[in-house]
Amino acid sequence: MRVLSLPLVAAFLAACPGPPDTVCGQSSTPPTADDVTEGNGRATRSDGAAFDFAGSWSPNASDVVIGTLTMEMPVDESGLKTTDLIADGAFPICVPMGARSETSGRALLPPTFGTDNNTSGGLAILDKDGDTLFGRFSFEMTDSGGTTVSFDDGAFIVDQR
Repeated sequence: MRVLSLPLVAAFLAACPGPPDTVCGQSSTPPTADDVTEGNGRATRSDGAAFDFAGSWSPNASDVVIGTLTMEMPVDESGLKTTDLIADGAFPICVPMGARSETSGRALLPPTFGTDNNTSGGLAILDKDGDTLFGRFSFEMTDSGGTTVSFDDGAFIVDQR
């Protein structure tokens, strides 16, 4: 039986990639109470409107709702069902926000804003503890008149509804 030397083992471990630093353009570190109040989501809006509201998530609707913002998350970037990935604990999960498709979700902000094929950004689902889901988001939304609003540095810690 061969025994590996400590320098060889250290070199092997150093070559193994760790978790990614970013997921879907977001930090891969789950938010904490320092980032957002538990039960809420918050973000910086480009129009200066305050955004720090109570939220929830639903495996049945496959969405995260924060205030009036709905982030639909039916599939991840590879087309796998997000609810299955969450149930399996397959974190981190990237859900691009655009026009809802076989590899993206979409975000809606009533009365007229939504993501589409011309906007960028995403939702990173980073962890689940019991019924509480942790994630980060940023994306642009456009209304029918061409006005754009973006959400940056978004974070949420929300319970299942």
